[in-house]
Amino acid sequence: MVVQSVTTPAGRNSDAHVAEQAFAELVELIGPDPELLRLQEFNPSLSLVRDYAGRALRTGLPSPEVTVAVATILTTVDTAIRADIARRVRVHSRQFSGLTRVARAIDSAGSACLSDVLTRELCTALGYGKAMYSAVSGSSWSPVSISVNPELRGDFDPLVAAVNGSSIPLRDAPREAELVRRRRLYAVGPSEVNRHTYRPLLELSRPAGYLAVPVVVADRAIAIIHVDRHDNDLNEADFHLITTLAQACSLATESARLRAAITDQNRRTTADLDRLERALRALERAGVTLDDIGEHPGEQRTECETATPTADYPATLTARERDVLALVATGATNAAISRRLCISDGTVKSHVQRIFKKIGVSTRAEAAAQYAGRRSLPEFSR
Repeated sequence: MVVQSVTTPAGRNSDAHVAEQAFAELVELIGPDPELLRLQEFNPSLSLVRDYAGRALRTGLPSPEVTVAVATILTTVDTAIRADIARRVRVHSRQFSGLTRVARAIDSAGSACLSDVLTRELCTALGYGKAMYSAVSGSSWSPVSISVNPELRGDFDPLVAAVNGSSIPLRDAPREAELVRRRRLYAVGPSEVNRHTYRPLLELSRPAGYLAVPVVVADRAIAIIHVDRHDNDLNEADFHLITTLAQACSLATESARLRAAITDQNRRTTADLDRLERALRALERAGVTLDDIGEHPGEQRTECETATPTADYPATLTARERDVLALVATGATNAAISRRLCISDGTVKSHVQRIFKKIGVSTRAEAAAQYAGRRSLPEFSR
């Protein structure tokens, strides 16, 4: 029996075709082996066919001719598996390179143009068919940016025009509403593409399937990223890629908000310092001393009294010290003076100490006597 080796001509070299042809040749060579026929129940893949052929060679076959033929089939299947691995490596390498490029673009983009940069890079660096970025606010979402792959044939101008930032109630888009509520991605396959979706945009986009991922900041979905490959379904690698980019968008948004908050705080602090500087300069020009200002900056004196001068005070005393001295001369205590002038006990005590020093006395009685006889006394000195 002469069996031709499995071939993979151009246009027919898919993994499924190679596995199907290899399975058919094994059945022809070995016959209706129950274990081999069970493979049909699993729609035999390259790895299943390879495992069976390997076991058959290890357990022994009826003739050298069949052994050589099965070994040839195994070699061809191995070649197809290696080619598939190499293809996957190339795809993932391109995806990783594209992911790095998009992540850098997101990091360098300002918050105002983040959506435009992201959707553009998704359709160029990562090769998606269409990519859309939508902002979420309260109970609505607003598609604000969309890009279409330059190589994608088709008229999507109406779709691009429809993505204009208009607000869409989440109740009109059940899938998006669920995404916002749970803050979890969802994938829609070809058989479900028309269920629970926002039909106006979907009818313009016409994808075979699509993926939607939330951008989460402070435990709240603030945006949604939609991607599709138009004619092809998405796979697990796409989930990881878009989830990673959504996280990069979250970090970029949080950083932008933090920078804005710091800038605003710096602006307010600078304004406060400017106002304080102007106030101090005004006090300096007015010749007002800190003793005149008192202990409480915003002190209201409408309900507080000042002593009425009845004597010729020393010129070295401030206006407030003269008030305090006049009350000391009446025998008022520090607490009474505090209540009368609306200043603290500590401030009264400081004023009294300075007064004693300036007029050269050590007791309140001496101060009262000095005050009473002030008109006949010479000018005090420090």
